[in-house]
Amino acid sequence: MRSFKRLSPLFIILVLLMVGAKPPAEKPEPKNVELSGKVVCLAEEMHTHYNVELFGNHTHLYGIKTEKGEYYTLLRTSLAEALFVDERLHEKDLVIKGRVFPKTQLLEVTRFLSVRDGVLHDLYYYCDTCYIRTVAPGNCDCCQAPVVLIERPLNADSTIPSP
Repeated sequence: MRSFKRLSPLFIILVLLMVGAKPPAEKPEPKNVELSGKVVCLAEEMHTHYNVELFGNHTHLYGIKTEKGEYYTLLRTSLAEALFVDERLHEKDLVIKGRVFPKTQLLEVTRFLSVRDGVLHDLYYYCDTCYIRTVAPGNCDCCQAPVVLIERPLNADSTIPSP
């Protein structure tokens, strides 16, 4: 009996091509996006617009509703955690940078900013005691004091141009 260990890789590829096997397709890459909009509960939005039945006490499914009316589901990552737990951010107009995965509307947040009076503002949480900046609310990792939300203009050139 012959050993298959002696078959060359070229021979195996030729056999696969002869029987019609296709080489593995390249995996599509996520798309980098920058979206303007607000954090919303997608379930409540679907209830409002399409009469989807909801329980009175339902779990929120957070996403972004863009200025164009498109919806993206937020993936809960460490960089997006503030968008899930800090309801003050739900009231703000936001610019969200991130990645949308192929064939989905799933959004991985890599950065978010607020817009006030046409000016971009950096959003972060800060411990006044330890001078530590973080991306989510809670207690300081160092002293355990609560961190505060800071909203600071990026710079003089951060004005968003009018359409």
